[in-house]
Amino acid sequence: MPIKTMTPSKEQVDELRNMFIQKYETNPPLEKFHPVDIDRVRNDDLWCTRFLEMYDLDMKLSFEKLWSTCIWRQKFGANDSNETNVRMDYLSDGVIFPHNCDVDGKPLLIFKTSKHIKGAKDMNELLKVLIYWVERIQRERHLEKMTIFFDMDGTGLSNMDLDFIKMIIETFKMYYPNTLNYILVFEMAWILNAAFKIVKALLPEKAVEILKIITKKTINTYVDKDNCLTSWGGNDNYVFSFEPEVRKPKQNGSVSLPQPDSHPHHDKKVHFNNNLPNHTHFAEMPTQMPDIPDQFTPQDPNEDMLRVTPADYLQFTHGDAKDCTLELACISSNPVTYKIQTTSPEKFRVRPRCGILYPGSTITVNILLKPEHSLSENGKDKFLIMCMPSMDIQSNQVTEFWKKAGQQSVNMEQHRLYCTYKEGAEKSSQLVANGVGSANKENKQQSREISSEETRKLEKQLRNTQILQIITLVFLFILLGAVIYLLKLQMCDVDGCSTNRDSAAESVDFATCAKGKADL
Repeated sequence: MPIKTMTPSKEQVDELRNMFIQKYETNPPLEKFHPVDIDRVRNDDLWCTRFLEMYDLDMKLSFEKLWSTCIWRQKFGANDSNETNVRMDYLSDGVIFPHNCDVDGKPLLIFKTSKHIKGAKDMNELLKVLIYWVERIQRERHLEKMTIFFDMDGTGLSNMDLDFIKMIIETFKMYYPNTLNYILVFEMAWILNAAFKIVKALLPEKAVEILKIITKKTINTYVDKDNCLTSWGGNDNYVFSFEPEVRKPKQNGSVSLPQPDSHPHHDKKVHFNNNLPNHTHFAEMPTQMPDIPDQFTPQDPNEDMLRVTPADYLQFTHGDAKDCTLELACISSNPVTYKIQTTSPEKFRVRPRCGILYPGSTITVNILLKPEHSLSENGKDKFLIMCMPSMDIQSNQVTEFWKKAGQQSVNMEQHRLYCTYKEGAEKSSQLVANGVGSANKENKQQSREISSEETRKLEKQLRNTQILQIITLVFLFILLGAVIYLLKLQMCDVDGCSTNRDSAAESVDFATCAKGKADL
């Protein structure tokens, strides 16, 4: 059975919650946390319970980990993960997918390692796929625990990607505490034993206790036959095919936020309802930006009205021609009106700045960075694209409509873009995507976490072991060939000796006969 954990009391959960809320209100982070996460802390005991269980009711440590997890989730955009911002080819290739449940009824997150080739994919994009599936499972099953199932049947050295496995382990260890029911490793080849030692060393103590090495003979202890794929020896002939998530709109409750925040370039899109704001704001936002009240309710992303291209960064070039284009496409079934605003209106010319888009239509917006200006450092120049249902307004009424929108922002959708020079965009994207490793120095302090030097030693040992195993296999084949050759040679010698004896006997008989004739 899975490891037993210390169950916190209601008073301990409330204490952790109050510590979090007090700090959030008195000393908020630079980038305010996502409203969904704030809602979890305020209204859902389960999330706070998980942190207390993971860290053995250590209140201070649980609070530090909860805080750093919220920082990472905001930087990475975990709550906004959906099919539109994850590579579809990675989602549909069947390397990572959920299906069925273990014996305890917990969902299985399956990793088909034989389909993964080391170095063939972008690790940051793979991480997005992992987060997408984990978040989707937790949305659909309300933070329920899950079981990781490493299907290693047919996995060879080319499929064994330690960086990939370490990424999976670190993500769960740091940001999804006490979320795993089991870690099942199915049909691992003996040649991968050395690599498995490295993986085991990376796991926290509690994870080691739920790690199980299984085969077709023992799998039914953890996954019954009806939930086992036929390739595992079970009754389910399921073949993975990606199906988009269908989210249910929230019916009640909203999240109370003390204040909006800055640096939103990674959290680029949210939805608003009843004059509800994005959970972030631009630190240097001029008066042209709409008022931001303190209530937020996320809505179903399947109801998006605009598709914005590019979706993350507006890239400008140095020199005289400092302009770029922005494409807005109406993906709603109804007309929408849009408006574009910026933190630095004195720097940019935007044409057209507002208008109406009809279903299926697209418009190109030209954005010019004035020659006498340049982009600010530290990502201070940003754009906000707002849109709402047009409500039968005419094109000559758009300006007046948006003047009143600050007080009548019903079903508003916002997209936020970060301005950068082209040569800096790639670096910025990399920094954002690598948020999993840079959330906070506190994240690096884990019990039983091995140092980077120890990891390198283990990896070197793995390489040496793999080389030794290959040499051993070659030697065995050579030895087998030599044995077969000697056996054949011996058989030939036996046959040769018998033939020689017969020939010698015939020679003797012939000589005797000849001598007899001579005597006669």
